[in-house]
Amino acid sequence: MEGLKRARAAGMPLPLYILALLLCVVCMIGDNLPANMVGAFFFLIIMGEGLNALGAAIPVVRTFLGGSVVCTLGGAVFAYMDIVPPAVFDTVDVFVNESGFLTLYICGLITGSLFNIDRNLLLRASSKLLPVAMLSVMAGVLVCGVLGILIGDGFWDSILYIAVAMTSGGMTAGTVPLSSIYSAQLGVSAADVLNRMAPATVLGNCIALIFAGILKDSGKKFPAWTGNGRLVNDDRPVRVMPATELKVEKLAGGFLLSVAFYAAGALLNSLMPVVPTYAFMILLVVIVKCGGLFPEEVEDAARQWGRFVIPAWTSAALFGLGLIFIDLDVILQNLTPAFLITVLAVEVTITLTAAFLGKAVGFYPVESAIAAGMCTTNMGGSGNVAVLSGSNRMELLPFAQIVTRSCGALMLTVGGILVRFFG
Repeated sequence: MEGLKRARAAGMPLPLYILALLLCVVCMIGDNLPANMVGAFFFLIIMGEGLNALGAAIPVVRTFLGGSVVCTLGGAVFAYMDIVPPAVFDTVDVFVNESGFLTLYICGLITGSLFNIDRNLLLRASSKLLPVAMLSVMAGVLVCGVLGILIGDGFWDSILYIAVAMTSGGMTAGTVPLSSIYSAQLGVSAADVLNRMAPATVLGNCIALIFAGILKDSGKKFPAWTGNGRLVNDDRPVRVMPATELKVEKLAGGFLLSVAFYAAGALLNSLMPVVPTYAFMILLVVIVKCGGLFPEEVEDAARQWGRFVIPAWTSAALFGLGLIFIDLDVILQNLTPAFLITVLAVEVTITLTAAFLGKAVGFYPVESAIAAGMCTTNMGGSGNVAVLSGSNRMELLPFAQIVTRSCGALMLTVGGILVRFFG
């Protein structure tokens, strides 16, 4: 009873949260939820924070998945079971996609996390991380092709429609443009190609989420395998950024900085469309960070905005990601034993290869498995958030973003070349 009195959700005492939840449900049933960003925000925060609290409270779920994974998969279940009224779903869809809520959230994470890392560590780790990630992806691609022969789908078909789709950098920045590339080469409908590839992308993301939840508490069982969020295991000193007091003016400055970097990335993307906006954004932030081009107070503003965004919006973003982007119907329709085994084998191969190679170059195996492994097979920037939140290792976000965008661009290129000869 005492535990219930202390229980909280969405930063409020549990009775107040339940009252807000009832209000949200009544508005949904009566079709009175505001059809704008206010209504969408209210719905996402209430549902996301509730699922996060639930996942963190149930013993078995807390151990193997955690609240973050429950948020994401819970959103997918809501969509699959048609729990959300169409009008509310449309409002949330517009808010998450067209109005750019996830984009705004990810921008805050990118600038906040990159400016929160020691520049020497960033340079030291990235130079080793990308080769580890790319070799791990190649190992997964090879396993996928071999399984394709054994199952009867063919070596190249399995690679083109499963392995490349899983590792192309997500749905909007990976599988969708990849389907257009295949379509132009094969002379078929891009929609037909996308329908073949999307199940691998979505299922790979879901398996990565489950793996993340399993690895969350790995440090308790195997303390030597993990840095508990720290990637590099070389005993060299790392400058820890001080947690300064949150100030409104710095939050405003950090918010402006995050959207300014995104706008600059979008400008460069308009000049060179083959490179995604996020990739340009990350590159610009890395250049500024490693070059020490901004004064400390500006970097601190970016860090403070990231510190606000993570606790305030993560559950809402993860629930929205599951609700809008994860189609359980597509997964279930394609969930043949052969397909499941192939996707699972690719995920396991990439993850284990990243762990072993990472250990060989001086990384903690668990962190390497997550950043250089699982973050090559999820749904882009939002997938990185889900995986890192599920594994309780959000400190790895700068490395995850670099890996996802770099490997995604590589696989788009590889896929475009291979389909020309073997499609």
